[in-house]
Amino acid sequence: MLLAAIVLLIFSNVIMRYVMNASLSWGEELTLWFFVWFVWLAVSYAFQNREHVRITVLRDLLSERVRLYADIFIDLLVLVFLMMLTIECIKLIMLPFVASQNSVVLGLPIPILYASAPVGAALSSIRVVQNLIRTVRTIAAHKT
Repeated sequence: MLLAAIVLLIFSNVIMRYVMNASLSWGEELTLWFFVWFVWLAVSYAFQNREHVRITVLRDLLSERVRLYADIFIDLLVLVFLMMLTIECIKLIMLPFVASQNSVVLGLPIPILYASAPVGAALSSIRVVQNLIRTVRTIAAHKT
């Protein structure tokens, strides 16, 4: 829905600018806000499907069993990073100079925009935990 809204806003703004010679003053800023939220939600979706870009040269040389353990190790590192990112982003949003800011054109509170990072990181953390559980179950299934 966010991507459709972004396309619609950009298309409308182009039509307004080149056909009617007047653009939407708020369209560009709202598009930016939608895009930032879209990216952070897409990051979580990519974690769910394990579709993030990664270099697998060394991983591909490992046996399947060792590869599963490597996946667990990497997922744990990523999980720690995402949890730290979530906490630090929340701290940033709570700072008085951030909490008191509004966007220039729309007048919306900037913490709403900044909240995309901790929300996306928290959702990504959930997805990484789901991947960890899946990997552990796969290892347990191979033991029997």
